[in-house]
Amino acid sequence: MKQRIHLLPKGLSIMMITLLLSGCMAESIQFDFQAGACDENIDPMDERNLGVQEVRWIDDTTLEVTAIITIKCAEKIRGGKYEIRDTTITLKYDAPQCEECVFCLCAHKLTYRFGGIDKKEYTFTLERYTP
Repeated sequence: MKQRIHLLPKGLSIMMITLLLSGCMAESIQFDFQAGACDENIDPMDERNLGVQEVRWIDDTTLEVTAIITIKCAEKIRGGKYEIRDTTITLKYDAPQCEECVFCLCAHKLTYRFGGIDKKEYTFTLERYTP
C-alpha cells in the first residue's frame, strides 16, 4: 500500500508553524484580574495617581501589574482582559459608562496577574472597553 505525502510550499508551512506556536504561547498564559472597591484615600482628580502604578515580577514567569483608574461613583467594573502584541500589553477593564449618573469620581485599584509569561521588558497601555 502506497502512502501519498503532500508537501506544503515552504512559506506556507513556516506560516502554519508560526501560527501553531503563537497559539500555544497564548494558551499557556494564566490570567487573573481583580478590581478593588472605590478607594477614598486616592484622589481621583490627581493625574499622578492614575494609570499603571507598579509592575512586579513575582518569579521568572509570573508578572503582576497594578493600575489605578477613575470612573463615576455609580459605575461598576465588570471584568478585565488583556491583549499582547510584541512587547506591548494592553490592560483592559470592562466598565460600562453611565451617562445619566451624577458627576462623582472614584478611584479603583486594578490588579492584572499573568502566569506563564516570558520575562522581558513590556510596555503597558490601559484601556476601558464595553463588550
